[in-house]
Amino acid sequence: MDQFENNGTAASKSGGMSRERKIMLGLVVALLIVAVGMYGWKVAAVEAVENRLAQVEAQQAEAHAQLIGQAKQLDDRRAEEALHLFSIPFAWAVRRELIAGNLNQVDQYFGQLVQMRGFKSAVLAKPDSKVIVASDRKKLAETFSSLYPDVDPNSNEIKLEKAGNEIFRAIIPILGLNKHLGMVVLEYMPPAHPAQ
Repeated sequence: MDQFENNGTAASKSGGMSRERKIMLGLVVALLIVAVGMYGWKVAAVEAVENRLAQVEAQQAEAHAQLIGQAKQLDDRRAEEALHLFSIPFAWAVRRELIAGNLNQVDQYFGQLVQMRGFKSAVLAKPDSKVIVASDRKKLAETFSSLYPDVDPNSNEIKLEKAGNEIFRAIIPILGLNKHLGMVVLEYMPPAHPAQ
C-alpha cells in the first residue's frame, strides 16, 4: 500500500508540476502579450505624436510664409510710395533742364541716379518716341515705344507699375506750361531683406 500511496503522491506531484508549468507558461504568454501590446501602443503613440508634430511644423511653415508674404507686400507698398514721392521733384528738376535745353545736366542726373542703391536705369524720350538721354547708352539707339511698348508716351500722370523681377517702373511725364516735353522711365529694385 505504501507503494500505491507513493505512486499516487508521485502522480499528483508530477500532475502538480505540469499545472505549475502551465501557469508559468500562461504567465509568460500573458507577459509577452502585455509587452507586445505595450510596444504596439508605444509605436502608435509615437507615430501619432510625430504626425501631430509634422502638422504643427507644416502650419508654422505656412504661417511663416504668409508673414513673409505680408511683409513683402508692405515693403513693396512702401517702395512704391517712396518712388512716387521721389518722382514729383525729379520731374520738376528734369523739366527745368529740358526747358533750358540742358540735356547734359539731365544726363548727369541719370548717371548719378543709377549709382544709387536700387536704381537700375533711367530713360528720357521726346513725345515723338525718340530716346534723348539714357543711363544705358545702348538705349539711345532705340525708340521709346520699342523699349516700353506698354507705356503711353503722352500720358499726363505719374504711374508706377511692377515690371517683373521685383523691379518697379516709374513712368514720369515731363510737362511744360502748354505742351508735353517728354517722358522719363525709372526702373527701381528695392533692396532685398534677408528672410527671418
